[in-house]
Amino acid sequence: MSQNTGKTLNQETSSIAGQFLFKTPTDESKALDMRTRINSAESMKAIMYYGVLGYSLKSEKAKEIKDLMERLFISSNQGMGRTEAVDTLKQNLPKRVEIEKGTDGAKF
Repeated sequence: MSQNTGKTLNQETSSIAGQFLFKTPTDESKALDMRTRINSAESMKAIMYYGVLGYSLKSEKAKEIKDLMERLFISSNQGMGRTEAVDTLKQNLPKRVEIEKGTDGAKF
Protein backbone atom coordinates (compact mmCIF):
# COMPACT_ATOMS: atom_id res chain seq x y z
CA MET A 1 0.00 0.00 0.00
CA SER A 2 1.37 3.41 -0.83
CA GLN A 3 1.92 6.00 1.81
CA ASN A 4 0.20 9.38 1.33
CA THR A 5 2.77 12.13 1.83
CA GLY A 6 0.26 14.96 1.30
CA LYS A 7 2.08 16.19 -1.81
CA THR A 8 -0.58 15.24 -4.36
CA LEU A 9 -3.55 17.28 -5.50
CA ASN A 10 -6.92 16.49 -3.99
CA GLN A 11 -9.75 15.32 -6.25
CA GLU A 12 -11.55 18.69 -6.34
CA THR A 13 -8.43 20.61 -7.33
CA SER A 14 -7.59 18.03 -10.01
CA SER A 15 -11.09 18.31 -11.43
CA ILE A 16 -10.98 22.12 -11.56
CA ALA A 17 -7.52 22.07 -13.17
CA GLY A 18 -8.65 19.49 -15.72
CA GLN A 19 -11.67 21.58 -16.68
CA PHE A 20 -9.46 24.65 -16.99
CA LEU A 21 -7.01 22.81 -19.25
CA PHE A 22 -9.26 20.69 -21.40
CA LYS A 23 -12.80 22.09 -21.38
CA THR A 24 -12.80 24.85 -23.96
CA PRO A 25 -15.29 27.68 -23.44
CA THR A 26 -17.69 28.26 -26.32
CA ASP A 27 -16.23 31.75 -26.79
CA GLU A 28 -12.89 31.20 -28.53
CA SER A 29 -11.53 34.48 -27.17
CA LYS A 30 -12.13 33.35 -23.58
CA ALA A 31 -10.42 30.05 -24.34
CA LEU A 32 -7.35 31.98 -25.53
CA ASP A 33 -7.43 34.12 -22.37
CA MET A 34 -7.27 30.95 -20.28
CA ARG A 35 -4.30 29.43 -22.07
CA THR A 36 -2.01 32.35 -22.89
CA ARG A 37 1.25 32.75 -21.00
CA ILE A 38 2.38 36.36 -20.87
CA ASN A 39 6.05 36.90 -20.10
CA SER A 40 6.35 40.68 -19.92
CA ALA A 41 4.52 43.71 -18.58
CA GLU A 42 4.50 45.26 -22.06
CA SER A 43 2.71 42.24 -23.50
CA MET A 44 0.13 42.35 -20.70
CA LYS A 45 -0.49 46.06 -21.29
CA ALA A 46 -0.99 45.51 -25.02
CA ILE A 47 -3.46 42.66 -24.49
CA MET A 48 -5.34 44.67 -21.88
CA TYR A 49 -5.48 47.68 -24.20
CA TYR A 50 -6.98 45.70 -27.07
CA GLY A 51 -9.22 43.77 -24.67
CA VAL A 52 -10.70 46.99 -23.28
CA LEU A 53 -11.23 48.36 -26.79
CA GLY A 54 -12.80 45.09 -27.86
CA TYR A 55 -15.13 44.39 -24.95
CA SER A 56 -15.91 47.82 -23.56
CA LEU A 57 -16.12 49.72 -26.82
CA LYS A 58 -17.38 46.76 -28.89
CA SER A 59 -14.56 46.94 -31.43
CA GLU A 60 -14.42 43.64 -33.33
CA LYS A 61 -11.04 44.53 -34.88
CA ALA A 62 -9.53 45.14 -31.44
CA LYS A 63 -10.80 41.69 -30.33
CA GLU A 64 -9.20 40.13 -33.42
CA ILE A 65 -5.86 41.81 -32.64
CA LYS A 66 -6.02 40.69 -28.99
CA ASP A 67 -6.82 37.12 -30.02
CA LEU A 68 -4.02 37.10 -32.59
CA MET A 69 -1.53 38.29 -29.97
CA GLU A 70 -2.66 35.58 -27.56
CA ARG A 71 -2.32 32.86 -30.22
CA LEU A 72 1.21 34.06 -30.96
CA PHE A 73 2.14 34.04 -27.27
CA ILE A 74 0.86 30.48 -26.93
CA SER A 75 2.87 29.28 -29.91
CA SER A 76 6.01 31.25 -28.99
CA ASN A 77 6.23 29.48 -25.62
CA GLN A 78 6.09 26.05 -27.28
CA GLY A 79 2.99 25.20 -25.24
CA MET A 80 4.95 24.98 -21.99
CA GLY A 81 2.07 26.18 -19.82
CA ARG A 82 -0.14 23.32 -20.92
CA THR A 83 2.71 20.78 -20.60
CA GLU A 84 3.49 21.92 -17.06
CA ALA A 85 -0.16 21.70 -16.07
CA VAL A 86 -0.51 18.19 -17.50
CA ASP A 87 2.59 17.11 -15.57
CA THR A 88 1.04 18.51 -12.39
CA LEU A 89 -2.17 16.55 -12.99
CA LYS A 90 -0.21 13.35 -13.65
CA GLN A 91 1.08 13.47 -10.07
CA ASN A 92 -2.40 12.52 -8.87
CA LEU A 93 -2.89 9.58 -11.24
CA PRO A 94 -2.44 6.02 -9.96
CA LYS A 95 0.98 4.51 -10.62
CA ARG A 96 1.28 1.60 -13.04
CA VAL A 97 2.26 -1.64 -11.31
CA GLU A 98 3.38 -4.77 -13.17
CA ILE A 99 1.95 -8.01 -11.81
CA GLU A 100 3.47 -11.31 -12.76
CA LYS A 101 1.10 -13.88 -14.22
CA GLY A 102 1.37 -17.60 -13.86
CA THR A 103 1.34 -20.29 -11.22
CA ASP A 104 3.67 -21.13 -8.40
CA GLY A 105 3.83 -24.81 -9.41
CA ALA A 106 1.78 -26.09 -6.45
CA LYS A 107 -0.68 -28.91 -7.15
CA PHE A 108 -4.17 -28.77 -5.74
